[in-house]
Amino acid sequence: MESFTSTVKSQVFYLDGFDAKGTIASISICYWYENSARSSWDAFMPPRTLECALYKTLEEFPILAGYLKTDASNRMYIDVDKDNLNMPVYTDTCCEVEYSTMQESGFNIHELPIDMGSRRGIPVPSGLVGGRIVPAQFRIVRFKNNSGVLVYSRISHYITDGYGYTQFMNRWAEVSRWMQQPQDANAAPLPERQYIHDRAFHAAYRTKQTTALEPKVIDSLTTRTMFSRWLAWVTPETRARIFKAISNATDNTCSYFHISSKQMEDIRTSVQKHAPEGIRYSMHDIFTAYVTIVVGQAKEKVSTDWWSKPIPAAIRAIFGNRLGKPVDFEPGSDVNTRTRLSHPDANRFMGNMAIGKSIAVPPEQFQTEPTAEALSTIALSVHQAISTVDEQYASQIGYLLDKEPDSYMWSTFCSTKSGNKIAISNQSRFAHYSVDFGAGIPSMVRH
Repeated sequence: MESFTSTVKSQVFYLDGFDAKGTIASISICYWYENSARSSWDAFMPPRTLECALYKTLEEFPILAGYLKTDASNRMYIDVDKDNLNMPVYTDTCCEVEYSTMQESGFNIHELPIDMGSRRGIPVPSGLVGGRIVPAQFRIVRFKNNSGVLVYSRISHYITDGYGYTQFMNRWAEVSRWMQQPQDANAAPLPERQYIHDRAFHAAYRTKQTTALEPKVIDSLTTRTMFSRWLAWVTPETRARIFKAISNATDNTCSYFHISSKQMEDIRTSVQKHAPEGIRYSMHDIFTAYVTIVVGQAKEKVSTDWWSKPIPAAIRAIFGNRLGKPVDFEPGSDVNTRTRLSHPDANRFMGNMAIGKSIAVPPEQFQTEPTAEALSTIALSVHQAISTVDEQYASQIGYLLDKEPDSYMWSTFCSTKSGNKIAISNQSRFAHYSVDFGAGIPSMVRH
């Protein structure tokens, strides 16, 4: 740790509207590594090396050691003070469970006999670290008889998005591999990487020419309520506690479903046969279409079951069958706008650059079996919607998000207030399975 704390410089990173939306969320990923060769403790994910590699990586990501604050105009920023650092939490522990046991459980983190801390998305202050919002948490769990290792990483979303998250994890792994080579005269130097954390980069490359946004998008970024204004003006810690309470009051049950890459490719091949000429579906188009049909039908069944109960049924009888009538289902797909920027350094920018693009799917499209033809209909809508997100579209979103200090908060409310919406974040597009700390790639990566 000293190598980082003795070299870090005091600096301030002002956040933009894209980052501000992330102040109520975090990115949590579990990387599972099996020690199939049963290598020794000092050869398989060595404890000291992983920790030292993390702090060396922080030298290139100093933003992970700052406090989230607001200035007099309520603009949020991250304050990295070399004399008062907000260091990430790092722990390395052992448990009396074999790796194979976790493997048999489907890598269910809830089966671990130790408390992994908060796994919800909201970066809520923890009493274990003085009530502060921790920018990042890293937990290493070593299984019985050195049979495997779990690397649990949680980074607050206001610091980066999914792309930046995997850039950090891969750099940490790269530094770890480098440290494990013999450090002699013949040792290869650590490959140089340069990362951009200054949000001015993002703003500087917004185009002056913008494009028309959909009415729903404009409404979500320009319409405000007293509650959203109040939430935007309270301290980050208070806002986090409020959203934590909201989160605890809702059912956040998580389910895992496994579809192999081969199965998805077979589905894509079948669906592609129904695509219009000149359209090539991505795996993300197919995945979003499949989730839309499955979740859309599930939500409709829950709604139908509720309206069949005595009191709701009586209300419906009085006011007509228009109550409870199926409405459009709106899957929202995250688009990494780095690929839309013409600047060659866009992929070095670590701030938030993802835009959620909603697609309205009418009931007749998701009230069907997920045949290749039905999937193609929805996949085409997804494909066309995502293709409209260009440099001008992203710039206009950015201008509106930054227009008022609370713009981000109302857009956050609009993205969650409808029960017929779902946000789809496709982590498979990022390099999670290349995170190799020196013992090979993970056998499983999971939220």
